[in-house]
Amino acid sequence: MIDPEATNPSAGSGQSEELESLFTFLGQIQQDGALRDQLNEVITAPDVVAIAADQGFIFQASTLLGLFQRCNEAPLARQGLMDEKLIRVYLQRQRLQAP
Repeated sequence: MIDPEATNPSAGSGQSEELESLFTFLGQIQQDGALRDQLNEVITAPDVVAIAADQGFIFQASTLLGLFQRCNEAPLARQGLMDEKLIRVYLQRQRLQAP
């Protein structure tokens, strides 16, 4: 079953809640060395989504990929650099959350 909020960028509060969950997760990366290490073992957005889900944060890979695109980030990370890519996205969160 397709989640309309995952495919419709103007889906309203569902999109807003998803972004809030995503940015809350990204905000933990700088303080959590174990999380950084775990993220640096992966190179794709679906892998990041799986790690986040294990910690109770729910968002779609397509949402993360959309943020990568808006930040001029490649959709894949080089091995060992996913944490830096995600931190760069996090640092642009105010601009990205603006309507």
